[in-house]
Amino acid sequence: MKLLTRNGLDLPINDAHVYQRRGVIIAHQGKEPLHFTILRCKEGLKTKVYFGAARVDNLEDFKRIIDYGDKFEPINQWYTSHHKHL
Repeated sequence: MKLLTRNGLDLPINDAHVYQRRGVIIAHQGKEPLHFTILRCKEGLKTKVYFGAARVDNLEDFKRIIDYGDKFEPINQWYTSHHKHL
């Protein structure tokens, strides 16, 4: 199994840790589509979840998400808090 290590985080390259919603194209880089991507990175026993846009299975894009992507937890908390009352 491949492992990407970046900024003290480990990202196993497998379906349990990398989720790409292929077919949902956020933007294009050159002529390649960028897909909604969630990365579940390990930091010791903790898991940190980041999201961003990436080309299909592109490790350089995954590194960019880890470096500059948004954490998923605050977005999920915001979404949940705003949709409880609906």
